[in-house]
Amino acid sequence: MTFATALTDPRVVAAMIGGAVVAGGWVVTHLLSARRDRAARAERVRDVQGALYAEIRVHVATLKGQNLPRYGAEVEALILKDDGFFPVIPTEHNDRLFSAIVEDIHVLPFRVVDPVVQYYNQLSTIGAMIADLRALRLDSMGAVRAARMYRHYIEMKIEAIALGEEAMAFLVTHLTGGRAAVTALSDSLQKARLAETKAGVTSWIEAEKTRLSAGNSPASGRFGQ
Repeated sequence: MTFATALTDPRVVAAMIGGAVVAGGWVVTHLLSARRDRAARAERVRDVQGALYAEIRVHVATLKGQNLPRYGAEVEALILKDDGFFPVIPTEHNDRLFSAIVEDIHVLPFRVVDPVVQYYNQLSTIGAMIADLRALRLDSMGAVRAARMYRHYIEMKIEAIALGEEAMAFLVTHLTGGRAAVTALSDSLQKARLAETKAGVTSWIEAEKTRLSAGNSPASGRFGQ
């Protein structure tokens, strides 16, 4: 049977149509499955970001409400004034949601993951600091060193506010604007930091010029040495 003859055979035609239908079904099934997977992934990304944003927002709001600079200064003064005094520092657990979904953090873009991880790493460092402070022995350390450690603890919490606000900014930007908006935000922050660094270096250079100039002036007694 030639090919042309086979095409006129009803059985052959039926088989070809059946094969085409099956193949088409496979393609459609694959496309629908891929679409469901993308939708499920997108929903998971939204869930992860929403949960992290909520946890960070609550903690940052709590830290802001504590007026840490003033409170820290007051407690530090008490440590130095009252020999043997040191405040009770409670253990903190502000990363419960993060710990529960950390295995899914990879679903977020790197530019979102990075500030989020930096924030939670700061919380981990604060936790280690709390453990050290709770184990302090003032009789062997002294009030001055204890006050210095407590000040460092407060400074770490203040830094956590800034890190938390940045993490929230990236999370909400990705939720509302997608990857393009995150890229724009990242580039903008990077430019601002570079400008801040440049301004700081320029200020330091000017201060050094002024210091050196003053040191070589006739009034300093070192001019021409």
